[in-house]
Amino acid sequence: MIKAYSTDYRTRLCEFFSKIIETHKAYISHGELQMGVALDSNELAPDYQEAWLKYLDRQVANPDNTLLLYLDGEEITGFILFGITEDGAAPYGQVFDLSVDPAYRGKHIGQELLQRATTSFRERGVKDCYLESGVNNHSAHRFFEHHGFQQVSDIFRLKL
Repeated sequence: MIKAYSTDYRTRLCEFFSKIIETHKAYISHGELQMGVALDSNELAPDYQEAWLKYLDRQVANPDNTLLLYLDGEEITGFILFGITEDGAAPYGQVFDLSVDPAYRGKHIGQELLQRATTSFRERGVKDCYLESGVNNHSAHRFFEHHGFQQVSDIFRLKL
């Protein structure tokens, strides 16, 4: 069942995210580096949970963003965080995070969550949707390509 996020799920969502990122470092992309969740592409920051909760709170405070949870009973089995950004030539959709518990993959949970986001974008007149993914997160890349996304850039980092 898909449910809109409420702060009642804040701690459980952080635990879910932690389980995913601790066991699947390929999830780390420039977003996790920029928000202080990770120190490098394969190393989490010592206080990564606190950094992620700050990120989560900022994202859900933005009225242009939506966070949906996929629940099996009361257990979080997936989530998507998405929103509309207006700093381009035209407003565009952005999927900030999408994750499904590995034990629940192959059950169309990610597809349902992504469909909710893209439907929301279309209903609001948005013509483009972007997302970013860790360089070695090949299973996610295949998933996104299967759902019509095309790679349009690579991101480089210089550590100063």
